[in-house]
Amino acid sequence: MDDQRVYLNDNKGSKGFYTNKYGDESISSLNQKILKYINSVYGAFGFKYGENKDINIKGQIINTEYISKMVNNYTIFKTFIRENEITSEDIFYNLLISNFDDVYHYNGVFFKRQTLPILINTTRKGNEAEKICKEKFTQFAKSKNLNIIIEDPTIEEDVNGIDAKFYHNNRYITIQIKPFTNISYVDDEMYIKSSGSLSIGSVDYLMLYRQNTEYIILKNTLSSPIKIKGDTFISPLHNILVKSPENI
Repeated sequence: MDDQRVYLNDNKGSKGFYTNKYGDESISSLNQKILKYINSVYGAFGFKYGENKDINIKGQIINTEYISKMVNNYTIFKTFIRENEITSEDIFYNLLISNFDDVYHYNGVFFKRQTLPILINTTRKGNEAEKICKEKFTQFAKSKNLNIIIEDPTIEEDVNGIDAKFYHNNRYITIQIKPFTNISYVDDEMYIKSSGSLSIGSVDYLMLYRQNTEYIILKNTLSSPIKIKGDTFISPLHNILVKSPENI
């Protein structure tokens, strides 16, 4: 097969169509339009293509990695083809481009029902740092004689700052996982600098990591809440459950 052509279908085995990878009507030109569109929509909220940080979009916390992965996302293309029963490249390009607001805008029906779940699921599968953090948290639980099973959050939970959860004592316990860049101490409080738009809400635990070698687990309770100031989490020292290595 010509390596300048690509085959698209509904990802369910139905008959599809060939299209060009490059040129005026091609996957390449489509991706350029998608990139221009997402920059125009999400740039005002702090999005920059290729970055990995959380941004606050009208109360929803969305990681910019999700947004970047809208570009050249064949799963989104094929899902759109399936839902619209598309059988030709002309219809595919014309219909998708005319429906950018539905497919790629945070208020779009297709975006909420299909695009965002696709982006979250594919990104989580490849997020090695998050996987390691979940393993470290499970090890911490075992050290407390708790055998837990870490689960992924729902889409709604994800945009509310929840990255993992487990079931214990007849309810779900929630965890937020964040990278950190620096730590300082003032009196009996720890100041942990992170990146992006920070939120903490009612999650039960905050787990922070740096370079996959340094980890902190903090509890977050109503009586002793973690606070946020700009790009910094502020936690009472007695909230610290794990700090590895100890000297961070």
